[in-house]
Amino acid sequence: MKLRLFLAPIVALGIGLGACGGSSAGEGGYVQPTGPSTASIEIESGNLFYSPNKVEAPIGISKIWLKNTESGAHNLVISGVPGFILEVNGEGDQNAKKVELKAGSYDFYCTLPGHRAGGMAGKLIVK
Repeated sequence: MKLRLFLAPIVALGIGLGACGGSSAGEGGYVQPTGPSTASIEIESGNLFYSPNKVEAPIGISKIWLKNTESGAHNLVISGVPGFILEVNGEGDQNAKKVELKAGSYDFYCTLPGHRAGGMAGKLIVK
């Protein structure tokens, strides 16, 4: 009986701390670069498309804007950039983040079920 009385507050504390969670799970730990952006990239999303679906950017920090032009929710992730995600919900919603990129070719796409396969994918060329 004494053991139960001793363990009850410890178990309650553990459950409480677990529920609080210290990380921003939606961001996947992504931290935006702090310097100024050298480019601004605007991408529109709609029902299974990005426009444009091929974009170019200079090496360094770019600010990427995602604007939803139709109903529904969409997002944009960039392969090779862990945790980077832009999310938009509903017509007219927009979101932006900075990202630092090295020279190369990056795929970007929507992670919602069926969206990438339906055409929500593109290329980001950095040079």
